[in-house]
Amino acid sequence: MFQIVPQLTVRDLSRSVEFYTQHLGFAAAHSDPPDAPVFVMLEREESRLFLVSEDSREEPYQLDDLANNKRGVGVRLYLEVDDAQDVYRALKEAGVSILRELAYNEREDYTEFSFSDPDGYEIGVYS
Repeated sequence: MFQIVPQLTVRDLSRSVEFYTQHLGFAAAHSDPPDAPVFVMLEREESRLFLVSEDSREEPYQLDDLANNKRGVGVRLYLEVDDAQDVYRALKEAGVSILRELAYNEREDYTEFSFSDPDGYEIGVYS
């Protein structure tokens, strides 16, 4: 399996959800947390789009970059793969810059890490 799922950092989450649902036919499939979301997963047919509130960003390497509007900040592409550990090992061995080390999210039952592409865009990989 191989899929790409874009995540966009947005200034106003409710405005962005409204835009994508009203104008592009997406439906909100998951909100986290449900009562005051900072993350929304949108779906349309086989496509998914993640929206995350700019105010929820807490990764230290992103805070200054967001303030300085660095190219690539605010866009994170996610790849859904069969085994994130295999991809992690291959990229690490190839000398690719790893931004977030491989970690297992026990609460939500997934493993993920992220790396930087040659232009500085962050790519997340999860399984």
